[in-house]
Amino acid sequence: MADAKPPVSFIGLGAMGFGMATHLVKQDYTVTGFDVWAPTLERFRAAGGLTATTPSEAVADKPFCVCMVATAQQAQSVLLDGPDPAVPALPKGAVLLLCSTVPCDYAQSLERQLRSIGRDDILLVDSPVSGGAARAADGTLSIMAGMSDAAVEKARPLLAEMADPAKLYLVQGGVGAGSNMKMVHQVLAACQILAASEAMGFAQGLGLDLTRTQKAVLESDAWNWMFEHRTPRMLTQFQPVASAVNIIVKDTGIITAEAQRRGFRVPMTSAAESAYRQAVAKGYGPDDDSSLLRLYTESGSDTAATAAPEESSANKTDEEKLTLVIDLLKTINLCAAGESLAFANAVGLDLDQVLDLCINAAGASTMLKTYGHLIISALRVGAASKNWAAKDGEPSLRQIAERLQHAVELAEQIKLPLFLGTQALRIFREALESGPQELAVAAVSDQYTDQLANMEAAIKPHFFNHGRPESDPEEERNCHWCQIRSFKTHSSIPITIVNELDNEVLNPRFRFIDHNVIADDVPVAEEAFRTGCNCADDEDCMYSTCQCLDEMAPDDDEDEDSSNARPRRKRFAYYSSGSKAGLLRNRILHSREPIYECHEGCSCSLQCPNRVVERGRTVPLQIFRTEDRGWGVRCPVDIKKGQFVDRYLGEIITSEEADRRRADATIAQRKDVYLFALDKFSDPDSIDPLLAAPPLEVDGEWMSGPTRFINHSCEPNMRIFARVGDHADKHIHDLALFAIRDIPAGEELTFDYVDGLDTMENDAHDSSKIKDMTVCRCKTPSCRGFLW
Repeated sequence: MADAKPPVSFIGLGAMGFGMATHLVKQDYTVTGFDVWAPTLERFRAAGGLTATTPSEAVADKPFCVCMVATAQQAQSVLLDGPDPAVPALPKGAVLLLCSTVPCDYAQSLERQLRSIGRDDILLVDSPVSGGAARAADGTLSIMAGMSDAAVEKARPLLAEMADPAKLYLVQGGVGAGSNMKMVHQVLAACQILAASEAMGFAQGLGLDLTRTQKAVLESDAWNWMFEHRTPRMLTQFQPVASAVNIIVKDTGIITAEAQRRGFRVPMTSAAESAYRQAVAKGYGPDDDSSLLRLYTESGSDTAATAAPEESSANKTDEEKLTLVIDLLKTINLCAAGESLAFANAVGLDLDQVLDLCINAAGASTMLKTYGHLIISALRVGAASKNWAAKDGEPSLRQIAERLQHAVELAEQIKLPLFLGTQALRIFREALESGPQELAVAAVSDQYTDQLANMEAAIKPHFFNHGRPESDPEEERNCHWCQIRSFKTHSSIPITIVNELDNEVLNPRFRFIDHNVIADDVPVAEEAFRTGCNCADDEDCMYSTCQCLDEMAPDDDEDEDSSNARPRRKRFAYYSSGSKAGLLRNRILHSREPIYECHEGCSCSLQCPNRVVERGRTVPLQIFRTEDRGWGVRCPVDIKKGQFVDRYLGEIITSEEADRRRADATIAQRKDVYLFALDKFSDPDSIDPLLAAPPLEVDGEWMSGPTRFINHSCEPNMRIFARVGDHADKHIHDLALFAIRDIPAGEELTFDYVDGLDTMENDAHDSSKIKDMTVCRCKTPSCRGFLW
């Protein structure tokens, strides 16, 4: 009699998770599933599974747990931080399979967290999957598993049940290596999902029949797996929804964040990410990713073709147009192959194993199969590949680039930007600059070999050795990436840095912080004067009865609470219900009023509705290199009007110290860009000596958060508000940035450094003072010309 199969718990029963879990049920495993969506649990019971109401209930007495939620944030919640989490309830020696697509950083941090809470008996397997819902349901997924040697023996049988026998990859490098393998595969996925829409959008712009185009591409060297599986849904109004745009947006963000962390450029993936941001801004996020075609074809779209095809391509036959579409897709596939393999090389993966995985998974393409081994050879020899000439009978990189250029030029004529095609052409031109006239196709990786050499010299001595005996503690403390990664929110709402324009880096003197640093000579309130509310319930903190709101004016645009005998008027600064919950009220948003919040000295919980700023930033931010204003900041997700973005942080110093620093600065006006006075409550006549004294200032030049890099605009999309927690500390109030209008993903974030200085007060009207003034570079229609 065969041994009974061990019981398994399964957390996350989405499209992939449901298929994986039901497949195990069919293989005679007893599977207990948990999901936050009740109808899914009903479906799972109907399929023969058992269900639980909490993660801890699901994993109790189960030697195996599979976690298949969508994001690292969700994984952290169900495993450790949320209500009734799984990890504390796992039996001793359990195997935990993390199958979600998450950053390598998160997988490794989870391993560290298990050790820190005394659960290093749990065998963690970093095992992301690929293949889609259909392959999940029939147990033929590609699985990339990184784990300790001890975990291999126990985990392998269950992994084998869910994977194609030829597609279970045990990746060397332990926990994190599996996520890195999935990440480099997703470089191909991110580029080729968009490439399918770009090729079909180009075809439609040229007036070609899309069904005929689809057939021609599938029979050509331009084939890729994503095109084959996305285009059928393009021809059926993007139905059914098999993989939402939001999923590839999340995966693309993991790639670009890790590339930035390692100082490695991924131009094709970055171009794809830019297009995905536009799609999300247009509301396509929940739709099938085949709907990205609308970026190129919808009437009124910023990117849709607007010129009549017959005007721009009258002299071309349909066959010639099809050839252009095929050339476009072939070159995108080739560049994606080079970028994926080069990135795999940068993160230290086995390139032969990566290639074997990718040509047998959703990242497959004819160009990868044809040139993958040659690209790997070029990466291994490094700069020497710049001299490789094309062999007789093989197309050269120049020939491919010329054909691509014809496609890009024609797309420009019909006013249809090619996100990926244009970027691929740049890559070819860079590769051709220093090589022979007939350069081999594998030299597409040349721009990455130079990056690897530079990264090796600049980063590897400290970044890859952090935490090891040979690492330099001082170097580790001064590493911007380590500072950012130390923030508790890094895995869920990361700060990233990108420079796609030049070779500038952040000043090494600068240090990232996530809280203000108060100088030693700054006076603080005595403990006896500190106060906090004693509200019995978090909801009470919205009303005038909350002591924290004593100085906040009541708001007339909110209904009274009539549930009590004596109606209470809401007084806090935020909307409390509906789609606007947590957003700053219009009355406050269009005023200069301070915001009063509850704080750590109060009896309410951290989830109190009046702790919006107290809870901190809730959106990811990206520091990026602008064309003419140094560094800037943008957000990869939409921000709503009234939404809190972040605080301006720095060192809080006395006014005397601020004046000294101005005097020491080479350019005093430059120093003023980073100094902000905390003068909202300053009053020389105040009976509070802390408010009667000259106001303190925040200096963010050498230590701050990402908001230090936000540029000025005379037409800003954000405003700074004074936020008070403990009333005894009014003199060191927070500077909180809120959106004053809806801000679409990718738009540069700005605020007015002088907050609407009246034009009549501007010294620009005095010609004798202009030479000493700071010029404004915002270029908005209402630009004042000068800051101060």
